[in-house]
Amino acid sequence: MSHVMAIAIGPVQDFISTARRSRDLWFGSWVLSELSKAAANAIVVLHHDKTRLIFPATDDPGELVPDSQLNVVNRILAVVDDPWASAKKAQDDVQEQLRTIRDKAFGRIIDERNYFGKNKQKARDQVDDLVEFYWAACPFAGDDEYATAREKAERLLIARKATRSFQPASWSSNAPKSALDGQRESVIDEEAFNNKLTARQLRQRYGVGIGERLCGVGLLKRLGNRGPDDSFFSTAHVASLPLMERLKTEEQKQLIRKYVGELRDALGLDKESPELGRVPYRKPYKAHDVFSRIVDGQRIGYDGHILFTERLGDLIEDKSDKQKARDGLNKAKEALNSFLKEALDGQKPSPYYAVLLADGDSMGVAINGLQDRYRHREFSRKLSEFARDVSRIVVERHKGSLVYAGGDDVLAFLPLHTVIQCARELAMHFQETLRTEGAAGPQPTLSVGVVIAHHLESLQDALTLVRSAEQTAKKVDGKNALAVTLSKRSGFDTTIKGSWKPAVGEPLDRRLVRFARLHLTGDLPDSAAYELRDLHLRLRCDDKELSYNTLQKAIHKEAERILGRKPALKKQIQPAQKAETAGKEPANGATSTGELLTEGTLVGALADELIVARELARAFEQAGMNGEDLEKLA
Repeated sequence: MSHVMAIAIGPVQDFISTARRSRDLWFGSWVLSELSKAAANAIVVLHHDKTRLIFPATDDPGELVPDSQLNVVNRILAVVDDPWASAKKAQDDVQEQLRTIRDKAFGRIIDERNYFGKNKQKARDQVDDLVEFYWAACPFAGDDEYATAREKAERLLIARKATRSFQPASWSSNAPKSALDGQRESVIDEEAFNNKLTARQLRQRYGVGIGERLCGVGLLKRLGNRGPDDSFFSTAHVASLPLMERLKTEEQKQLIRKYVGELRDALGLDKESPELGRVPYRKPYKAHDVFSRIVDGQRIGYDGHILFTERLGDLIEDKSDKQKARDGLNKAKEALNSFLKEALDGQKPSPYYAVLLADGDSMGVAINGLQDRYRHREFSRKLSEFARDVSRIVVERHKGSLVYAGGDDVLAFLPLHTVIQCARELAMHFQETLRTEGAAGPQPTLSVGVVIAHHLESLQDALTLVRSAEQTAKKVDGKNALAVTLSKRSGFDTTIKGSWKPAVGEPLDRRLVRFARLHLTGDLPDSAAYELRDLHLRLRCDDKELSYNTLQKAIHKEAERILGRKPALKKQIQPAQKAETAGKEPANGATSTGELLTEGTLVGALADELIVARELARAFEQAGMNGEDLEKLA
């Protein structure tokens, strides 16, 4: 008898999201995908039948081998003959793949003084203890029983995951905890840090900073290698991308070469010091034509962190002579200021970048409507098709950096001048790819959360905020929504939300681009947004009836005055006339197309949108875009 088998592999959040660097995050997600692929491949190999695999679904079994381009999430659904044998094969293959990745990572360690060797077995045990493997299965006799069996298997899996298996840790000790997650003990002997090794030696041999302890799992993330091009964008690099759009000429290329030379001399860096950074250069990535150099016949881009004054101090490897380090840092800052003045008219890169997190809506409803395994597999195949296209959309079209794309899940870093357009394209492409003709119930849509964060702020904090933004988008009526959180280093966070296709008014992404254009053309004063926010905070009222009937006209009149100081805005203001209609405002403060303030506009929501648009406008301007360019986008 056939069985529907559901498999879950973890941990997810604890492993992927506990990252201090963007590369740790990227590599952790890749490891989990490789383990999930091993489990999926085990099912196919055991049954000699690729159609047994329902999710993920692929027509090419070669996509399930290690190092393929396919990303697989941590959930597997399959039809198997013997669930016990299938589970054992899948779990064994997962552990074997993990050990292969682990041994390659640990094999990169240079351990002349045995600071790691004495704890190597502990590090191995920590990695071996990492994987959580859960499975459940339910028999079914025919295709008409498939849907019921799948639902039972999914419920059983949830129950199994709630029944945790606790094993005593064989690797516990009194050593300091890992700097990444604080869960496991460091496996690099403390003698290495007690003035035995320099900062450069610690980085070159173990991939750690001078005060950074790592466990076996942390070393796996830090030293693991995804192939010949195992680099990844830093958050500072993503933030600098809008300004890099201006680097185009041969003269600018020479100025970059001069600046890098001065930077090396000032900070005592090797000619090809990794501290200068290297960003992905293999397809789908492409090195910047100007902000790059040739290494072994290959064009390699510099990391944009060398464009930030506040990051130059991190490049100093030897800080034992404090006076020398200070002098070198001052020279490096002078060199950077000179470069920015000569090459970019003194402009400095914006310190803000964006994290994008997307997830499908109504996926459970759509799957529950698939009554046989063949339709379910076709639906999964479309999800895999979307996941393959994400790289093209994020990396090639919008100059971003993709952390993972598996099924309906997407996590990526993007520069501010492309993130809104990228979010819309992902949402529209998802709907187009997953559209099912004649399907009952709602069609799957994509909700997207975006956080605009400072590159010096904790990556953990940015990930927490983007998960919150995604959940905010999920709470919009009908979903199919976008939520954006602007997290400034000073002040409180600003969150806005709106549907991609609102029933009334203009979509949020279009409004943001239109407002940014008004900022660029000088028709919208920078202070207007904060004046509107102050107006909202001073006159808002928790009593809806009082607010609508007594205060709404006054609020709108004052808002009209604030915005009407610019003649170009007057035609986009619709004066409030009937107080009783003010309670029927479009959801989320949406305005009508082409209008800035209507009688139904929520002034507080408008102020927040203008504040976010102001930050986007700065990025558009840095990228060399003008009002006409934004008018085409809107």
